[in-house]
Amino acid sequence: MNKRFGKLAIILLTVMLIGIVSTGCGSNSNDKGNSSSGNESAGSNAGTSGKIEKLIYYGFSEWVTDPNFAPVFEELKERFAKENPGFEVEFQSDPWGTWETKYKVMFASGNAPDVFIVNNPDFPTFANSGYLLDLGEKLSEDAFKDFFPGILSMYTWNGKPMAMPYTTDARILWYNKELFKQAGLDPMKPPATWSELKDYALKIADATDAAGFGMDLGLKEFPAQSLFTASGSSIIQVDDSGAITPNVNTSEFKDYLQLLKDMGPAYEADYATLDHLKVATLFAQQKVGMVLAGTWVTDQNPDLKNADFYGQALVPKYNEGAADGSFGGGFGIAVSAKSKHPEQALKLAQLLTSVDFNARTMSDVPANNASLAVSKFATDPAYKIFMDQIKFARQSQPKTLFYKEIDAAVYDSVNKVLLGGEAAEAEAGKLEAKINEIIAQK
Repeated sequence: MNKRFGKLAIILLTVMLIGIVSTGCGSNSNDKGNSSSGNESAGSNAGTSGKIEKLIYYGFSEWVTDPNFAPVFEELKERFAKENPGFEVEFQSDPWGTWETKYKVMFASGNAPDVFIVNNPDFPTFANSGYLLDLGEKLSEDAFKDFFPGILSMYTWNGKPMAMPYTTDARILWYNKELFKQAGLDPMKPPATWSELKDYALKIADATDAAGFGMDLGLKEFPAQSLFTASGSSIIQVDDSGAITPNVNTSEFKDYLQLLKDMGPAYEADYATLDHLKVATLFAQQKVGMVLAGTWVTDQNPDLKNADFYGQALVPKYNEGAADGSFGGGFGIAVSAKSKHPEQALKLAQLLTSVDFNARTMSDVPANNASLAVSKFATDPAYKIFMDQIKFARQSQPKTLFYKEIDAAVYDSVNKVLLGGEAAEAEAGKLEAKINEIIAQK
């Protein structure tokens, strides 16, 4: 077992013992040690035994119990029971803050739900632990073809799909057309490349009282990550054997660091402490000319939806020939490897991500074409640009056990360049060495 994961398991079990969770949830608490073939047998016989078998779904209450979505979950429950005689679904949930801790402890204590939401930053640990059913063994490639490739890759482990994308998001460029005019820029031509972004940001800062570009260095994760994903490059490379190689001593990453450094005079005075939500508020107040943000700009400021001072565009690319890109996050739907009824659990996961229910059971962006086409994002003109951008959303590195540590190392490098005055070229070399240190600690 990987030492890093072993420590996590000990911590989770300790948390469980001191009483964070005391739950009777899960249809598999007495299933320790059962083989996969035994589980499938139990599932196939349940419908003819006369006994109603229960499948536990675990998510967070903000969707499961929300008045906007709860009736749809009940509709899904009835549909599932009709299509799977002898089985019924029980929806369990906790508020976001509790859910984040509790679902990890459920698995560490051997008391996992059958189907559950998995947070994509937690996915590597869950996949490496053996907690997740290998969906690639159960489903054909056709079952995954409609998901956006960059988002599907977030739930792939050793080349195998281990969860189904459920929700996602993407950052776009929001820009202030009035500030563009004041800076002598064409409000109908937002920046399309990194060099144009820098030029526009500095001109806005010089010609107006606003900041040119909103930097969210206080977010405590890879800042302005959407810019880097629009370079076509990746922080690391992983070969077929699973070997990891740093990929930051490159022209793309060095130019990325240099871009952020060169735009320094265009940032807000307190940019080092601002997170993405605070930057969005500043944009709404017309104190920032351009920001990279998701739908939360207008979600936080609903009166902004009818405003005409701003425009939206795709994330500026490395250069004209580079691939489009944006940072994408979200949640997946996973099936527990210890479910007593894997066949039915898999059907439930597919139903949750289907065109009939995906867009209607949550508020975020659906992660496949069919569900997106029937969502609010397809019918509301305010979301038109997201329809284009989401298809290019991805993350800046493949999912490995070192994802969070490498992300933190990149954040530190950006800090050193922006706050410490380090040269981009030198810092890229140091980051390469740091990533090698991280992956060597097995």
